[in-house]
Amino acid sequence: MQEKKTLYIYGDSNTYGYDPLASIYDDARLPEKKRWPTILREELKPNIQLIEDAQNGRCLPKYDWEQKHLLEMLGKYERLDYFAVMLGTNDLLNQATPNPSEIARNMEYLLHMVKEAHQECLCIIISPPWLGFPSGHPMYLYQKANEELGRRYHEVAKTYGAGFIDAGKWDLDLIYDGIHLSEDGNRQFATLMRNALEKQKILPSEMV
Repeated sequence: MQEKKTLYIYGDSNTYGYDPLASIYDDARLPEKKRWPTILREELKPNIQLIEDAQNGRCLPKYDWEQKHLLEMLGKYERLDYFAVMLGTNDLLNQATPNPSEIARNMEYLLHMVKEAHQECLCIIISPPWLGFPSGHPMYLYQKANEELGRRYHEVAKTYGAGFIDAGKWDLDLIYDGIHLSEDGNRQFATLMRNALEKQKILPSEMV
């Protein structure tokens, strides 16, 4: 029997399943079965164990406490086969003038951290989903910066031998804020993510 592989997914609110319409008395998440990591986890069993690590508002770890926390989380696992990271949206939105180059450099450092903890792990950079800010919208510059970030991430992936999945080019359904995936968007994302993993030959052959 083939040993089960491990896939660690590190992300922000679009991995967490944030729902701004949820009651403040709930956990502000979509129901578990409607979030893309859960949908994908069910599809990958029994060949791949999917480990979800997501947090609202998360940026790429720059501060000591953020890096320490990530290393502690990675240290809980004896072996990780794949580490997929989808971050950058909050990094952009927190900048008065978005700077994709700076964010891409922070992604490079994250890859170094992961490889130090799990040398044999294959890192996979997932560019953030497109932002629903059309031309003429006050936030349109962030949409253009998001597109540039995807290109920068692709270069980082090629330089460091990482996988790359360009979710920024997927036509995903967003909720009214133009940032977060709707329930339909989560279902779409799970399907497209599985297809991308198959294309990169990350899934075992019997699953393809």
